[in-house]
Amino acid sequence: MFISNKFIKSVLFAFVASTSISYAETTTWNFNAGSAGYDVDNSGNVFGNQLSIDSDNDGTAELTIQAWANTGCGWGCGNDNDLGQGYATTNSYGLLNYNLDTPSGSLTGEQHVIDNGDGDTDMMLFSFLESTALTSIDIGWFGGDSDVSIVAFSSLPTLLGNTWSDIATQSIFSASFSNLGTGPYALANEVSGIVVEAQYWLIGAYSSIFGDSGANDNNTDAFKIASITTQTSITPPPDNTVVTEPSTIAMFASFGLFLMWRRKKAA
Repeated sequence: MFISNKFIKSVLFAFVASTSISYAETTTWNFNAGSAGYDVDNSGNVFGNQLSIDSDNDGTAELTIQAWANTGCGWGCGNDNDLGQGYATTNSYGLLNYNLDTPSGSLTGEQHVIDNGDGDTDMMLFSFLESTALTSIDIGWFGGDSDVSIVAFSSLPTLLGNTWSDIATQSIFSASFSNLGTGPYALANEVSGIVVEAQYWLIGAYSSIFGDSGANDNNTDAFKIASITTQTSITPPPDNTVVTEPSTIAMFASFGLFLMWRRKKAA
């Protein structure tokens, strides 16, 4: 039996296509006030607010953002290990987080960055309409250090009253990254070979609860998020994983053995 090179190539192409993830759309979400190209709507100038982005103006927000930190309910109130919702807003450098320990509960002042100083770890919750892969993050400003923790969830996490340790048990993926600096940072540089898609993401100041950043320092991390870039796949990978290299090699080997058997049978 004769098997043409054209047939072999077509089978290999189909095989590679079946084990690859094709992405339908790449989106960069800009948070710099006045330069985003679309409005970042604010539900209110109060703690517990929500930012939202409706980029195509169809009345449905594709992305909503909240500010959270382990502050309890503020100064002298509750357990500081428990999470409370802060105030999310933007300026020319990007997203800001006023947590409930902001002095005098004021929405002005110096403690508006996303940081992990004074025993509080600030994070921003990003909620998308559909599962999406987070591919890069752009830090618009940082002071001191810029270690970042990122956490993914398949369902909306229960934050209020829980601890960051509780939240880690709800996640499908978490990782920490050291010294991002300013400008775009491609997360694939650090998470090579791992594809994670999730509808809900936490991005914030470094916490060892979500993985060791490798920075080996005790510097306070403080920054503002200028933008994030996401990709939405046509066919999401099963269980948020991709085919690993050993599995791919094994499948190619099996295909090769099949061709040898057919040729021997035809001889």
